[in-house]
Parts: sequence; C-alpha cells; structure tokens
Amino acid sequence: MPEDQPKLDLSTFLLSSIHDMKNSLVMMSSYLEDALAQMPNEAEAASSGNAPARQKTAQALYEAQRVNNHLIQLLALYKIDQAFYPFDPQDQSLADLAREALARAQPLAESKGIQLDCECPEDLFGWFDYELVFGVIVQAMHNALHYTRSQVVLNASASEDGVVIKIEDDGPGFPEFLLKQGNAVQRGISFETGSTGLGLYFADVVARLHKAGKTSGRIHLKNGGQLGGGCFSLLLP
Repeated sequence: MPEDQPKLDLSTFLLSSIHDMKNSLVMMSSYLEDALAQMPNEAEAASSGNAPARQKTAQALYEAQRVNNHLIQLLALYKIDQAFYPFDPQDQSLADLAREALARAQPLAESKGIQLDCECPEDLFGWFDYELVFGVIVQAMHNALHYTRSQVVLNASASEDGVVIKIEDDGPGFPEFLLKQGNAVQRGISFETGSTGLGLYFADVVARLHKAGKTSGRIHLKNGGQLGGGCFSLLLP
C-alpha cells in the first residue's frame, strides 16, 4: 500500500459489507416467499410434475434465510465483543415472542408441507433481551425445519430457575458427536460438514448474557423429547 494512501479501516468496511449483503438477502427471501405463494401447493405440484421446482425454490428460501441469520449474528457478536451492543433485558411476553417467531418461520414451513405448533401460556413472562432471544429462536426453528420430517413444535414454559424455550422436531436428531462436544463455545469448524458452529456459539453467548444473581442462561441439546427428534432448549434465569 502506498505511504500516502490512507489506511483502510477493515472492520468498518466489513460491517458495511455485511449490512449490504444482509439487506440483499432480505429482498431475495421476500421474492422467494412471493414465488412460493404463487406456486401450486405440494399435492398439486406433485400431480402436475412441478414438485422439483417447488422443492428447489423452498430450499433456496431456506439457504437465503440461513445466511441472513448468520450475518445478523455476526453483527451482534461483533457489537457484543466491542461492548457497544445495547443489551436491554426487560419483562417480555413469551407468547408474543412465540407468535412472532412462528410467523417468521411459517412461509418456509408451508413451502415444505411441515406442521408448526406452539405450546405457550398467554400469561408466561420472562426477563430477557427480545431481539437477541428472538434471533436464537428463529435460527433454531429454521434448523428444525431443515431436518424435520413433518412437524416442529415451539414450547415455552416456566422452570425452577426462570423460563425454558424448546424447539423440537421429528427428524433424525442431532448427531452423536455434536451432543458429546459439550459447551458450544468449544466447538470448532468442521470441514467435513461445512459447519462453523456459528449458530450454536451465538445462542450460547446470548444465553450467558442473561443472568440472575449467580445463575446464567444456558443452551442444551438432546434427542428424543415429545416428537422423538432433535430438541434445542434455551434456559433463561
């Protein structure tokens, strides 16, 4: 780089680029949702021979939303790391959170013929940062929609330490190596599967930001549950 050329602020450049990519992906997702809405439903598409086109469009929507979620997570993690994320826990309605998360996931669920269910009492409240927790739940639901066979359930309930939010599916469940790796922060990059572990890392960071006395939030993965597949839990004190 020439001496008289100003030094590039790489972090500013990257943040600006991520914002631009995120906005483009939001528009792309909107176009794909509109395209799916105008296509025949699954049964009609199968009988007319258009099922492959519908499946490919649904998969493109999933990938666009997945990458957009990752970009949002990267922005949030950068702000948290630099200590200027406006962390704002308040008394929040879990029912409102569940409804908004289901509305966000509904287009993808409908495009794949997957049943979305919600189990959450109207009078359940928790103390948390709405946007951060919403991001974790939407990401977990998108993951469940990708691997499930026919159904995904969002469940929110009171626990001894606070509230617990679960996303369960009837798919094959989490792979054994993922269940054995423990803390999400310690998970590395898998070149075999292409997984960076960003979604679980983000969920773990968000969970740990929420504290009540000596108790911190946490995430938990298991297989089984009410649908027999994967079960992601976010516990908030």
